[in-house]
Amino acid sequence: MPRRELLHVTAESIEDARLIRAVGEIDMSTVGALRRDLDAARKEVGTALLDLSGVTFIDSNGLHLLLKASQDSAVDGWGFVLVRPSAAVERLIELSGTADLLPLLDPGAELVHG
Repeated sequence: MPRRELLHVTAESIEDARLIRAVGEIDMSTVGALRRDLDAARKEVGTALLDLSGVTFIDSNGLHLLLKASQDSAVDGWGFVLVRPSAAVERLIELSGTADLLPLLDPGAELVHG
């Protein structure tokens, strides 16, 4: 039986923001790890850039987290941006009709730091 791909989350500081990269599957069993990193970025630096280019699967739990972070960002004034969503993420956003509710950076844009 093939091993299930879990979620790997890394975070690095970039000026006044935190770049959080998620790689793997975002679902009910893994969404908590991503939530913790988003909450930490919100408290510590105030801006979270969430790179979803390595996400191979995302379910409604992951979408709910993204929508909640976007809503909290609008209400509380912290920065939250989705960068480079993978095809799986783009498909879920398209099927759910939630693109207007999420702060998406142009998928073709390069994230530059250093």
